[in-house]
Amino acid sequence: MTPDQAARAAVRVGVVTSAIGAVLTAAPKRAGPLVGLADPLAARLVGLADLALVPGLLRGRPRWPWLAARVGLNVMIIGYAIGTDRRNHQAQVSAAALVAATVSDLIALSALWVAETERSPSADC
Repeated sequence: MTPDQAARAAVRVGVVTSAIGAVLTAAPKRAGPLVGLADPLAARLVGLADLALVPGLLRGRPRWPWLAARVGLNVMIIGYAIGTDRRNHQAQVSAAALVAATVSDLIALSALWVAETERSPSADC
């Protein structure tokens, strides 16, 4: 993945994160169960955390720390979804989808991080 592709991927992640975050924040009782978050407070907190990352994903410079934060949030959501109720099919499906999204995010994160460290002046100079 090139740095330009990774930057575009971060923007796509930001757009999707914005939509999901807005829905979970505005209607946690209705939207939460659709993604396996039966507790409205948990759904709203996930939505708010998503929305907090959106500005950095869309316009952050550098973007890799924002993708790293997104990966960390994904891991926490996956853990929550798996740990809340193993019989919650929606949570299991959402966790699996989030694992796939996280792998994609990690690939983009790696490309952005390498590009940024190559651009930065060396500390030895």
